[in-house]
Amino acid sequence: MRKQDILAMAHKNLWRRKARTILTCLGVIIGTAAIVVMLSLGIGLKLSMEQSMAQWGSLNIIRIHPGASYDEQGEPRGDAKRLHQETVEELKNLPGVVAVSPAYEIHGEARLGRKQGWLNLVGLDLAALEELELITDHGRLPTPEERFTIVAGAQVIGNFWDERAPRGAYDPHQPPPEPDPAELLNQRVSMLVMNQHNPEKRKNFNLMVVGILEETNMEHAWQVYGSLDDVKQMRDFMHQGTKNRDQGQPGQIIHEKRVGAISSVGVGSTSSSRRKDDTSNDFDYLLVRVEDLAHTKLLSAELREQGFNAYSMADNLKEIERVSKIIQAVLGGIGGITLLVAALGIANSMVMSIYERTREIGIIKVIGASFADVRALFLTEAALIGFIGGLLGLVLSYLASLVINILAAGYLQQGMALGNETAAKISVIPPWLALFAVGFAMFIGLAAGFFPANRAVKLSPIVAIRNE
Repeated sequence: MRKQDILAMAHKNLWRRKARTILTCLGVIIGTAAIVVMLSLGIGLKLSMEQSMAQWGSLNIIRIHPGASYDEQGEPRGDAKRLHQETVEELKNLPGVVAVSPAYEIHGEARLGRKQGWLNLVGLDLAALEELELITDHGRLPTPEERFTIVAGAQVIGNFWDERAPRGAYDPHQPPPEPDPAELLNQRVSMLVMNQHNPEKRKNFNLMVVGILEETNMEHAWQVYGSLDDVKQMRDFMHQGTKNRDQGQPGQIIHEKRVGAISSVGVGSTSSSRRKDDTSNDFDYLLVRVEDLAHTKLLSAELREQGFNAYSMADNLKEIERVSKIIQAVLGGIGGITLLVAALGIANSMVMSIYERTREIGIIKVIGASFADVRALFLTEAALIGFIGGLLGLVLSYLASLVINILAAGYLQQGMALGNETAAKISVIPPWLALFAVGFAMFIGLAAGFFPANRAVKLSPIVAIRNE
């Protein structure tokens, strides 16, 4: 028999007994929908956590600070690392690295017109700003040809206040309006830098704000970014007259608890020869942009094994992924039980079909159908039940997922709280899960139809024809 003949006959046999086929498919529909929705909840939970973390820092950027890396027992992995231009060139040649930028960081008092406040200024390689995911909402990014131009985070405007402004009674029901970040655009900010060796020695640096960053990465929200050379000039004035400077620079941000121990070590304390080295030009930290999340986790771990004091937001995903896998396994197991019950329904339906079609099976064999043809016929019927049930179950899964997300957004108000529409989706069905669901439903149908098909193959044609 030709394959198209087997398929046509299987389709005709199924719809000849519509009620039984519909009831059998219904079990597959419910089982498929159950397993897809259950797995989608685990996937949605993982993605929601990743999106929440991404708001506080990029998952594709590794931050490297001076000092050594420590293992789980608290032992250092080699000598403390210094960050200089040779280190930058070494990191640029690593596989998966998109961009590397050294960074200097200082902070100090600042003035915006008659308002006073403070700035946390970071100097970066301006050619790498876009690769480091600094995206402007207003204005533009500074260019290497300019001097003392900066781009500010969305919350920097809140660092300034006017002491001469009248202060009315505080009303908790009517908080003061949030300042518009665009107010800083094209404004000149004066930053006061004091010499650490001689506090009486001070200098004002005028900075022009040419852009305001998007409020999508809170790591950038309270900082301003400018040229590495400009910030180095300001930093050199700050440390002018200081003979030896350790790694614990003012303004250096530490992201890991263990760095507190590292900062007390200092590059100069590792050996007598290093104490003689000039560390004044060493960078405060390095930013390494990697291709994707998978490369970030691998490279971050590799750099720590090499002794670098490396950290990435992606390092925190390990525990999240472990919990997510446990949740998906539990929820998927519950849905799998439902699909197993549907498989028993398919097997029962096919066995009953054999008893009802005994004479038909005998005639098919007598007119020349091989054992393989008979087996293929019943397996095709079982696979069609699985395919139709899986396809309709997938449609039901998308509808159920939509309802869950709507109810979750209204009840938990995640979308409003996080300001991110995708964060409210606690049920997510990726394309691979949809394909897996339909394919798994067909596999369940084939597995359930294997025993009835063999039973039909073993049926004697003479006995089958005589059966009334």
